[in-house]
Order: sequence, then C-alpha cells, then structure tokens
Amino acid sequence: MSICPITTFTTNNQASSVHEAALECDQLWSMGQEEAIHRLSVEKRSFLFGAAKQELVADFGARAARIAATYARFYLEQEESGKPHLKGRFYWMGLAAFASKQVKCGLDFIPSEPYLTLATPLLAQPPLRIGKNALGKGNLWLFQDIFVWHWFYSKYPEQFDECASERNARTCAPQVQVNIDSLPWAGEALLTINNFQVTAEISKAFKLIQKLEGMPDSPLRRSVQLESLMDIADHEQRKILQPLIYEDYAFRLVLDVQAIAEGLPFVPLRVAAFSTACDIKKPELRVQMTEGNLYEEDDRMTFITKIGMQYHKMMGEQRKYMEEAILTMSFWGNLA
Repeated sequence: MSICPITTFTTNNQASSVHEAALECDQLWSMGQEEAIHRLSVEKRSFLFGAAKQELVADFGARAARIAATYARFYLEQEESGKPHLKGRFYWMGLAAFASKQVKCGLDFIPSEPYLTLATPLLAQPPLRIGKNALGKGNLWLFQDIFVWHWFYSKYPEQFDECASERNARTCAPQVQVNIDSLPWAGEALLTINNFQVTAEISKAFKLIQKLEGMPDSPLRRSVQLESLMDIADHEQRKILQPLIYEDYAFRLVLDVQAIAEGLPFVPLRVAAFSTACDIKKPELRVQMTEGNLYEEDDRMTFITKIGMQYHKMMGEQRKYMEEAILTMSFWGNLA
C-alpha cells in the first residue's frame, strides 16, 4: 500500500483555486475504506532511499488490539466526528471492543513465527496455524466491513440512507481498490462477503441508531440499544463470519479439538470476559460457552445472545466499570 492520495477529483479548470464540490457516494465510501486500512497500518521507510509507505501491521494480535481501540473510541464518541452527548448510540461498538480483545487473547495464545515453527511440537503446528489464520482473517475483514458503516454514518449521517445501497468494494476509487486487494485473503473475502454491500440487518440497525439520537436516557432507549446491538450481531455473525471462517472444514476440526480438550492446561476456554484481561473470576463479568459448536451458526448465536444480554445487564448495573474498561482499550490504537 502506498501513501499516494486516495484519488483526485477535478473541481474546475483554474489551478490553485478553491471550489466546493459535493462528493459522490462512491467517493465517500472510498475515503472510509482507506481509513479502515490506515487504522491497521504503520509507516515504514526504505533503508536505502528513505521513501515512506504504509504497511499493514504484521502481528495479528496487534491488529486486534487496534481494532478494539477503534471500536472503543466509537462507543465513547471520541472519534473526530463523535458527539459525546449521544454516547451509547453505537452500543454494539462497546461490546465489539471486548470481543476484539478476546480475539487478541486467542491470537496471542498461539506463537507467532518463527517461534511457532521453532518452539512448538511438529504435530501441533498445523492446527495452530489454521486457528490463527482463521481468527486473523475474521477479525480483519469484519473490521473492514463494520468500521466503515459506522465511520460513514458518524461523518455523513444525512447521506447515509442515500449512499448505503451504493457501497461496493468494486466501485471504490482505483487506488483504494488496489489497497483493498493488497490485504490478506482479499480475493476470497470480498467474494464471500459480497464486497461490503448493505444487508437488511445493517439497514435496520442504523435506523435504530438514528432513533436513539432523539431519545432521552430511559428504559425504552435501553431497549432500542439492545435491539440495534443484536441486529449488528446478526449481520457480523451470519453474513460475515459464518461464510468467511466458520464454514471452513479445517477450522471446524480445530474447534472440535479445542472443545474436547477444553479445561485442560494451556487450552483456551470459549469465554467472553468483560475486562481488559483475557478472563476474569467474577461470574457476572464473564460468559462461557459450555454446549454446542462455535462453528454452528445457531449454537454460536445462542452464545452471542447470552453475551449481548449480559453486556446489556452490566451496562445498566455497572456502567462506570464497563466504560472504564472500554476507555482503557481505546488507548490500544498504536500497538504494532
């Protein structure tokens, strides 16, 4: 990926003049998609020539931490276009910060190269690689999808409804398409998730988010928050992660082995912890999957629903604690 401009737009024929011009939907989506890539990139300079370029953060766990930070910042309304008085409208983002932290825990559990090859028993290496790649792929491409929906709505709410149906990775500016296509697993992922095109779940969720903006803090507002969260959860799990990683036969075998060995030393649990740590002892701050298969959509959605309901409960009963944890994660944005 280069640091070239996303694209150039001709506004008039007079050089160095100022002319306001409305950007088309595809241009706005291009800007958002480039921002999604930028959030996960670091600047590198050539040793010989000093030319700077943007490169994707190589470490999967560091990427997951950066993703958690972005989700946290959106929930807290800390983004450039954030509106602190509307905190809570991006309710799913708070839960997603904890979820990406949990993915980071899973990724950090598996050694990175060269340690995976040098320090891991030979028989254990293939399943660990399969697991790490699946988690990294899902986390990266879910972010490329869901971040841009929130980014666009936050910056251009008046254009969101008009432009939602026009989002498509294949209609982005040429330089942005090059950058998207340079991401890991791009060819497979874009086809599988339909080039980021809008779904019914996304449309419904953002209508609810818009509704939340005009509601005072009340039990009814809390109910709408939960509904919007579950709509986005349906989108992320059923439309993105299920076809992208959970239909993969090899990854299913790895998850089967994990489920069988769960509870043994050095085998990670299928758990969601409302903490900046990977797990926590307080039962009200953790949800563990004890039945079913993660790769079965309905089983996983039962687990996700339990997580969402417990998150919702804790955001009512222990909001100060929950938002402090989310705030801590918001500072993870520069990990590399």
